[in-house]
Amino acid sequence: MSTNRWIDSKIAAMSLQEKVGQLFFVATTAQHYANDDRELLRIEAAVRDWGVGGLHIWGGTPAEQIQLYNRMQSIAKTPLLFSADFENGMGPRFRGGTYFPPAMAIAATGDSSFAYELGRLTAQEGRALGIHLSYSPVVDINSNPMNPIINTRSFGETAEQVALYADAFIRGAHDGGLLTAAKHFPGHGDTEQDTHLTLPVVTADADRLNSLELIPFKSAIDAGVDAIMSAHIRLPNRSAYPYKPASLAPDILTNLLRDEMQFDGLVITDALEMQAIQKNFTNGFAAVSAVQAGVDILLVSPQPKVAMDAIVNAVQQGRVPESRIDASVRRILAAKAKAGLHQAHTLSGDTLAANFGLASSSALARKCARQAITLLKNNSDVLPLSPSDREKNIAVIAVQDDPVRYRTRAFAERLQRALPNATSGAIKPGMCADSLAAIHARAEAADIIILHLYATLTSGNSSVQLPENVIAEVQKIIALGKPMIAVSLGNPYLIQQMPDVDTYICAYDDDPLMQHVSADALLGRQAITGKIPITVPSLFQRGDGIELVPTHAIDNIKPVAKEPMLQYALPEEAGFAPDSVATIDRLMANAVADSAFPGASLLIAKDGKIVHHKSYGNMGYGEYQKPVPQNAMYDLASVTKVIATTTAVMMLVDQGKLDLHATVQSYLPDFQGEGKDSLTVLNFLVHNSGLPPFKRYFLESTQPGEIVSRILIEPLEYTPGTETRYSDLGIILTGKIIEKITGQPLNVFCQENIFTPLGMHDTMFNPPESYWYRIPPTEDDPWRGRMVHGVVHDENAFALGGVAGHAGLFSTSYDLAILLQMLLNGGEYDGVRLLSTEVIDKFITRQNLTEGSTRAIGWDTRSEHNSSSGHFMSMRAFGHTGFTGNSVWVDPEKDLFVILLSNRVHPTRENRKIYRFRPVLHDAVMRGFGLANE
Repeated sequence: MSTNRWIDSKIAAMSLQEKVGQLFFVATTAQHYANDDRELLRIEAAVRDWGVGGLHIWGGTPAEQIQLYNRMQSIAKTPLLFSADFENGMGPRFRGGTYFPPAMAIAATGDSSFAYELGRLTAQEGRALGIHLSYSPVVDINSNPMNPIINTRSFGETAEQVALYADAFIRGAHDGGLLTAAKHFPGHGDTEQDTHLTLPVVTADADRLNSLELIPFKSAIDAGVDAIMSAHIRLPNRSAYPYKPASLAPDILTNLLRDEMQFDGLVITDALEMQAIQKNFTNGFAAVSAVQAGVDILLVSPQPKVAMDAIVNAVQQGRVPESRIDASVRRILAAKAKAGLHQAHTLSGDTLAANFGLASSSALARKCARQAITLLKNNSDVLPLSPSDREKNIAVIAVQDDPVRYRTRAFAERLQRALPNATSGAIKPGMCADSLAAIHARAEAADIIILHLYATLTSGNSSVQLPENVIAEVQKIIALGKPMIAVSLGNPYLIQQMPDVDTYICAYDDDPLMQHVSADALLGRQAITGKIPITVPSLFQRGDGIELVPTHAIDNIKPVAKEPMLQYALPEEAGFAPDSVATIDRLMANAVADSAFPGASLLIAKDGKIVHHKSYGNMGYGEYQKPVPQNAMYDLASVTKVIATTTAVMMLVDQGKLDLHATVQSYLPDFQGEGKDSLTVLNFLVHNSGLPPFKRYFLESTQPGEIVSRILIEPLEYTPGTETRYSDLGIILTGKIIEKITGQPLNVFCQENIFTPLGMHDTMFNPPESYWYRIPPTEDDPWRGRMVHGVVHDENAFALGGVAGHAGLFSTSYDLAILLQMLLNGGEYDGVRLLSTEVIDKFITRQNLTEGSTRAIGWDTRSEHNSSSGHFMSMRAFGHTGFTGNSVWVDPEKDLFVILLSNRVHPTRENRKIYRFRPVLHDAVMRGFGLANE
């Protein structure tokens, strides 16, 4: 029978009661049950008498699960869909299954193939046990370090990173035949309360959700996710039902998820037994409201029969159309058919040995765990422990929030087997004075102290921090001044409670697997390569991680050097006078008040430390009058020339694919005309090509090919190399040379080879409309007859399709800081080598090819008089400005840069006040660093 016929026949044969029953999934555990066991009788009644649609399995053993599966399917009128929660694979739920590290640990590896393998192996093992649907992946963005329930269950703190790993999991699961459910919609990451205990409030509005939380859900939908689980969170700034959680809100689940996001899979509530629901709503009210909101599956209702009856009554009274029930039943049956339940649905244990708990699966999980270990501090080079260290007195002390269980015993035991003089103990809540004194005595007698930390990440726990009385004891041990290693076997943010420890490792979980590989990392038995996928406020940035090579008991191997990446820092930490911050704020505020620009974003960094990053004023005037966000994306105008085009040329020169001294005609044969035979690519980049500065091609040509053809035959205005005249035309053709060499459009090449490798996720040509809410408008343009917003301001670039060598790029101040820091680092950023030091030095050095020219290659340099960089940067300073109101200035001699992004052309380009303002700002910055030679 075809799938549609099977679904139609099932629905036609169901009573209203039976259809409502399909909406409910009840929970149980796969264990041995006697025939008269109350739990078994309860589940049998739910299946046989109530007609529930599925069973949710908390866990158990493989043999009992197969037995339970066959027994329940045999009495079900409609085949049951079996579901479970497999965020970390089968291991945490079913004895003998493969355990994978948590999502955050997987992201720390930097390898999304591990997420794919987690999905594939979970499907392989799950389907062997008759599980059809996993409530994973978690696509919540852990944007709040105090979140007590998401934390390491999340792949990270950025939408792009979460989407990348979640989509890989979905692909892997689907390849193995497992249905997936993304959770918790519309985003549970920015809460400080646990839905198991209370009903949290998330203050995000529609703009925030669209720009952050919803992105991984949209990506999961595109990846074909089968179901989406709702979150029991209130959204008063987004929902028209401010006192209902998302699980019960029609505008969240129907208007947003179904209609706007075009999702037609299963919508599932989070467990309805959670206190977020139970404290605030009756079972009947919650069930009816969920159905009215658009829910298909009501998961783990504490009183399923009461809830079913309430829905039946609501249908009979006309408050819920029966067609609404039919739509959900049809989706549920379609999911069952996708799982193969419209055909045979009995389970054999014959294939269990070939698919469940394989050694090869465990080896893959161990490889993932090893690559996840992240070293964030190693101030005294304590790690890895050397052979001489192993003979020292070492105190291994567990620090935990659980007053009873010794959660991390496997870690201590593994260390003690390798360290003959190691002792172990624990600091826990409720310890008596004598026990604490014994721990402190061990610490005082030790040469090295190893703290292994764990704060419980479990449902119903209101915090993932260590208790204050425990931290107080830890601080006493830190005060001893001994070499100390702290290993977080869980919450990576715990370092905030003990920032003074010398060495800090994140292992993300306390499962024995993570405990073992963490101990091995300390002993030098394995490399340490992990990069933390979240920011630890004031301490570490996403992507931080010190790499160490394995020593295998050899202590003369030096750690791999790591180039610096940007860190936010206190002004004084980089030598910026704190009172200068007020001066900068005052200058910026005055510029806004004086209408030099409606608003702006300013970033100042020195020695790899961001000492000032702030937005000022508004996005624009009139309807655009709202504050500039810190991540505002500005039209860079001519700053495109250095960030995109020049960087791309540098890469191609590095690779030997482009010769600056080759003629333009050797790359673009149609570049014809008098005096052009010997004109080189270098002439374009130092602006002495002889081409006119600018032509209004857009007035006569709207096709990109026509404009490029006209530039190729444009007559020269002077002999190449005899004088310097800034020209857009040569840089437009340079972009075409890049495209000719690489075989890719300029935007694609830059995205794949520059922006994505560096993590510049907000840098792009032609930003999609979903980004426009944080893009300030530029000019009220007579040619286009409208305010230019979200598209490039430069008319020629617009006519060229928004992608051109001279203009068209949009970016944020933070993204630009990454590229500038890469240049100061000599071509490397956060472990990514983009350029050689030699090519950077060549391109940022003034060429002196014509008298009085300040031009480097692509870049400009500081002039002695009237420079927008001010009076005090060194003569090695290089930078560029953009017509719309942007500038970037870098001083390699002082290891600093200043980024100013604005839309000074709003509402008209006649506003030129920024030209006077820029040097004043840069001088104030140099004074703040004490670098003004006045």
